Amino acid sequence: MIDSHCHFTYMSKQPKDIEDALVRANREGILYFIDIGVHPSDLEMRVNLLTEAQGVFLTAGFYPDYTNEHTEDSIKAFKLQIETLNESKKRIFAVGEIGLDYAHDKTNKPAQRKFFAELINVAKETDLPIVIHSREAFNDTFTVLRENENPKKGIFHCFSGGMEEAKRALDLGYILSFSGVVTYEKNDFIREACKYVPSDMFTLETDSPYLTPQKLRGRRNEPSFIPYIAEVVAECRNEPVESVLKKSLENAQRVLGFPLFI
Repeated sequence: MIDSHCHFTYMSKQPKDIEDALVRANREGILYFIDIGVHPSDLEMRVNLLTEAQGVFLTAGFYPDYTNEHTEDSIKAFKLQIETLNESKKRIFAVGEIGLDYAHDKTNKPAQRKFFAELINVAKETDLPIVIHSREAFNDTFTVLRENENPKKGIFHCFSGGMEEAKRALDLGYILSFSGVVTYEKNDFIREACKYVPSDMFTLETDSPYLTPQKLRGRRNEPSFIPYIAEVVAECRNEPVESVLKKSLENAQRVLGFPLFI
């Protein structure tokens, strides 16, 4: 099983705490983890803390909240970081999370779109897929993706759209990642989208330490909670939980290309 999107260093920066979270997840059968970057400055710490942890694979991200840091030099430096880390051994498996967030800031939409487009170009130049953050910005996200096609495609993180948004994302070739949000009582529209998605076009994530599944609300989220998400997705799709978990891993691995050890 996999948690295709989590933030270990936002859960804790203490190695023992991260080790304990991994042990709890392993007990639930979760053996693979994609630890997601949000800023170039987090890479060194994450590499030092996580590259020796079995089953943990990293991305390099530049979250849309940092659009004001967008310069030609910052893009070049970000690309160089990825190239350097992947020079002798592949350590970075995607560029992300990147994208658009109009919930946090609606005043800089053109700047966010330009930033997103240039980060997609970094992914193309480093031959990597992308992990997309899109909040209250689906139309513009799809426009930027169409205008800046990435052959490696990628994952729509924490998919929060309905059927129409799911169809548009799938038509562009991106897989959808379902998080604890799919378990929330009000989100029937996300569950409808979940039913629609082909079996080879979805994965599961916690986005931990955020977005704790409904049954555990009030607790800090962590990768060991993936089964609670899988249970709801399986019910939506009228499939066995085991099948959903298996497909989640297979699909994430196909897109991101990390090695399987069992």
